Amino acid sequence: MTRWLWLPIVLALAGCSASAPPVPMPGGGPAADGEVAVSSEKAGAEQSVVRLSAIAPSCNKEIEGTGFVYAPQRVVTAAHVVAGAVPVSPVITTADGEQYEGQVVAFDPDADVAVLYVPKLPAPALRITAAPKPLLRIPGLSLADARMLGYPKGAEQLVTQPVEIEQRIEAEGPNLYKERNVTRVVLGFSADTDAGLSGAPLILEGGEVAGMVFASAIEHPEEGYALAGEEILAVTDGAAKATKHVSTQRCDEDG
Repeated sequence: MTRWLWLPIVLALAGCSASAPPVPMPGGGPAADGEVAVSSEKAGAEQSVVRLSAIAPSCNKEIEGTGFVYAPQRVVTAAHVVAGAVPVSPVITTADGEQYEGQVVAFDPDADVAVLYVPKLPAPALRITAAPKPLLRIPGLSLADARMLGYPKGAEQLVTQPVEIEQRIEAEGPNLYKERNVTRVVLGFSADTDAGLSGAPLILEGGEVAGMVFASAIEHPEEGYALAGEEILAVTDGAAKATKHVSTQRCDEDG
């Protein structure tokens, strides 16, 4: 696996707009609340990918991003999408336009992963899996083909793009608040990565989520980066039944 020093060459993908109240870097969960997760292959992954908005008044921002359901009534997204959000502000909108209130129940600024509890959300769960590893170290050899599903900034309809997962990188760099360096497994891929796609899943042919989008290259927006499935699972596995609100700390003023 390639090892990278995570230099300041990436741009977090939350869509932000100035807005005084009323908004960004960095296994399949078990069923919760007595409900049974519906197979995404039968229901369609589109039903499981949601648009997310939240208000971060300390930054005077309304942040927009993408998320996906990984366990019943639990949505995972990038932590920078909800950083500094008012507790009652996150709104989850499904592909058919239905809206639900959510609350953050897990927030990890090191991994850049957050989980929201969304009562009454009926969407089926997608299964998160470890990201593919190269069988041979051959330059230019794609690791896997996938689909990126998300809501670019301003989009009200779900957008699907084919992507090639090209790299698996052990990336070292600052956490969300630049407090310390962390090491994460990151996937490099080719696709247009517009603002608002933070939290978008990379879905493999079999329906599993191999990664979650969180950034793009500053000078090359067609080069995207996603947290590998195992990095997401480190947070989501412990939050699949969580219902208690946790702090989203402060907003990411660079977002």
